[in-house]
Amino acid sequence: MARKKTILKSQILETAYQVVKTEGFEGFTARNIAKKMDCSTQPIYLEFKNMDDLKQELVEKIKIYINGTIYAKERTEDPLLNMCLNYIYFAKDEPIFFKALFLEAQLDPEQMHAISLDKMMEIFKQNEATKELTKAEKMKLFKNIWITVHGTAVLVAQGFLKFHEKDATDYIKQALVQHVPHYKA
Repeated sequence: MARKKTILKSQILETAYQVVKTEGFEGFTARNIAKKMDCSTQPIYLEFKNMDDLKQELVEKIKIYINGTIYAKERTEDPLLNMCLNYIYFAKDEPIFFKALFLEAQLDPEQMHAISLDKMMEIFKQNEATKELTKAEKMKLFKNIWITVHGTAVLVAQGFLKFHEKDATDYIKQALVQHVPHYKA
């Protein structure tokens, strides 16, 4: 009779997620994850081909977290402003996790960037001021806005800029007014 698994793939994934969230990718090793689970590295390699395989599944879990938790918060009545503020709040509230995802270059930068791009494109489709824009115009608009949002978030996460919601809102609104046709601040 085969032995029953005592350590499940979902448990390994959750532990890896918690490690990255609290330690960044510096702690993302099979040995460290196994230590947190109080087991050997064998269950990790039985469930995942290698650490890159685990990392790819981790990206899916991260996408769910960012879209379902970070971007879901309603801080204002404006979904576009909410998304931008939520990204900066993420950098402020979870700087280790934010830096691990967006600054450490351990994950595919395009894949991580696509999470925010996809969310903003979804918002653009619903926004009266942007829904009629072409895809190329929406992409240009995203880039112009995201320079301010991501730059602010990075500075906040690194501790170079003290976060004040009013200041962040003003930066974002200024970028939106400058780049979004008919945007009302």
